[in-house]
Amino acid sequence: MQVMEVEDLFAWCEGRNGRLRINTMLTGDVRPGDWLLTFMDSAREIIDAGRAALINSALEALARVAAGETDFDDCFADLIGREPQLPDFLRAGKE
Repeated sequence: MQVMEVEDLFAWCEGRNGRLRINTMLTGDVRPGDWLLTFMDSAREIIDAGRAALINSALEALARVAAGETDFDDCFADLIGREPQLPDFLRAGKE
């Protein structure tokens, strides 16, 4: 969700489910324009716009699946057509 207004330990944010009042005690200070990863009306992490877009795309795919749709490849454009990569901690042992 994106922060629109800040009030003490809360922020008014807009996202997929409209405008919500989000508790920001876990993240500390936020500013209008910041993006938050939220769960149950609480901010869990301040994230960048790119990560917010990826998360929103994944949530869109889940919504389509829940609605019975089977076409959601466009929601994972960052994954389509590329080889999976091992994480650095696993790759180090292979070299």
